[in-house]
Amino acid sequence: MDLVFSDIHADLSGLDLIIQTVSSDDFVKKYGNFSRIINLGDLLERGVHPKQVISKLRLLEKNYPIFSVIGNHDEGFLSGKKVSASSLESMDAHERLGAEDLSFFKQNKDGTFGNQEFIDVKNGLFCVHGGPLDPKKITPKNANSEAWLYQRNWQRLTDEGFEFFSYHGYHYKASSAFGEAGKHVRNHIILCGHQHMEAALVHQAGKIREIYSKLESKKEKISGHVLERKEIEINPTSDYLIRLGLGGPAGYYGVGSSMPHFAIIQYNPKKVILFTVNP
Repeated sequence: MDLVFSDIHADLSGLDLIIQTVSSDDFVKKYGNFSRIINLGDLLERGVHPKQVISKLRLLEKNYPIFSVIGNHDEGFLSGKKVSASSLESMDAHERLGAEDLSFFKQNKDGTFGNQEFIDVKNGLFCVHGGPLDPKKITPKNANSEAWLYQRNWQRLTDEGFEFFSYHGYHYKASSAFGEAGKHVRNHIILCGHQHMEAALVHQAGKIREIYSKLESKKEKISGHVLERKEIEINPTSDYLIRLGLGGPAGYYGVGSSMPHFAIIQYNPKKVILFTVNP
């Protein structure tokens, strides 16, 4: 079983709550133990405990493989690019990060940081922070200083019926996402975060349907917390795009819920279960 989260945003309380919940006896008895962690990016900025969040993940790495993709806020901080406003307390906490802390984010030969995607062909996963489109195919030749906003960690699912670029990144259609991911993984699940709100779509028999609004929401009490659960049974002949909600409430800026979100992936039978933790 995989544990998946996104957009922790230097929120130690949010990360701790997620880990404590999935590690509790009640949760394990009902859903099983997780064997690896998939981090969909944005560990940094907005929150005030970046050092502690990184330390927590380093501790988890000793017992579980962690597969991470780089978030736009991670890249912004590491590259010295301003993404969005953070509080003075948050900025001060991030300025105190040392080289050892930041070594968690592997620097590439070209000077960039981390991985733009994590592809697991065996389990049919295409994991990104924002979207799966190949930047080389969508970046205009004259993009120049704006080229980084076309990268996978800046892409976002469009709310319109068309694709377009803005200074929030490149807005893609679900059809483009399924088409690109299908070149890498057959019968895939695209997992992303970035927009802080859950979403789910399915590509089946040539048609794309929004399914999130039709998912049944169930509540249960686990280890003293009320969990809201939405379950997606995976059809092995279909493709899915599943967007996780905000993992760390410190990243809440008026869009989405201010409660921690995470997901698990079970493989026998194959399901993606979305959780919201009500502390």
